[in-house]
Amino acid sequence: MNVHAQDPFRFLFVVALWLLAAASHAQTEGYVADIQLQSTEEFAQLLSRADALVQSGEVPLDGQPRVTFVMHGPGVRSLLRPAYLENKSVVDLAARLSALGVIEIRACETWMGGNAIDPSELQPFVGTVASGRIEVERLVSERGYVKF
Repeated sequence: MNVHAQDPFRFLFVVALWLLAAASHAQTEGYVADIQLQSTEEFAQLLSRADALVQSGEVPLDGQPRVTFVMHGPGVRSLLRPAYLENKSVVDLAARLSALGVIEIRACETWMGGNAIDPSELQPFVGTVASGRIEVERLVSERGYVKF
């Protein structure tokens, strides 16, 4: 499923599904979300809810990423090193959740290339994939991830 900010109800519904899935202790390799965010605020909402689940103990801190965010769209710009001071709280939260193994973030090189973004400008905890859509399908078919 592709999350687009143009439909805020769909966006919030998908986020709620992700959070329910992440909080469950189902036997799955992990979860993958194909995310096309239009703003830093939307990314902050996802991260804040994930952090709340960690703080409440609903998401175990066992070092295994629960969700892989495959990002493309303007929201990727919030994870660029030159934008750190402008997006400090979001970047710091994403870095902390990544370090704890709650999430892992991968940015789509195809989208970045089409938007003149050099992957070397990404924060160190953000990985890249050649194609976001292909990576999502790979994680589902080869690694048993659940897509939502």
